[in-house]
Amino acid sequence: MRILLALGLLLSLSCNPADARRHRTNRVTAGGIAAVLPADWKLLPPEPNWTGKRLGSPDGRAWLAVYESPARESIPDYMNTVARAEGERITYRKQGSSWIVVSGFKGDRIFYRKAMLACANSRWHNIAFEYPAAEKLHYDVFVTRTSRALAAHRNDGCGRDIAGR
Repeated sequence: MRILLALGLLLSLSCNPADARRHRTNRVTAGGIAAVLPADWKLLPPEPNWTGKRLGSPDGRAWLAVYESPARESIPDYMNTVARAEGERITYRKQGSSWIVVSGFKGDRIFYRKAMLACANSRWHNIAFEYPAAEKLHYDVFVTRTSRALAAHRNDGCGRDIAGR
């Protein structure tokens, strides 16, 4: 949850005046999450077999998920899990030794996923977006800022002794 708080803070500070008119810091009270989203996005109901948080657009056509996973499997195995999903056509994939970004198309929709090792390599911090491909230009800035916030706050929520490393 702390990663979402930091994400919201960073995104709110990085908005230019035009963005500020379209976006605001939106305190989503369920679960105490704060995130910068278009003002009318909402926290989606929890899913029984998943522990992350998903936020959706008012028309239900776009969503953002923020979650973490324990770093139990090998780095390449986890990155392959992040990169591959049934029915997707990858158009962009980039990775480093401790992070991966993958994007592409799933039918007429765009997906974007990023995972970064965090907390002294004990956890993966993840974001995932999905939205209509026809609205790509509308979402590009939001996706980019969220991705950068994930990187900037990779040790948020890790505890004091780990965060200082």
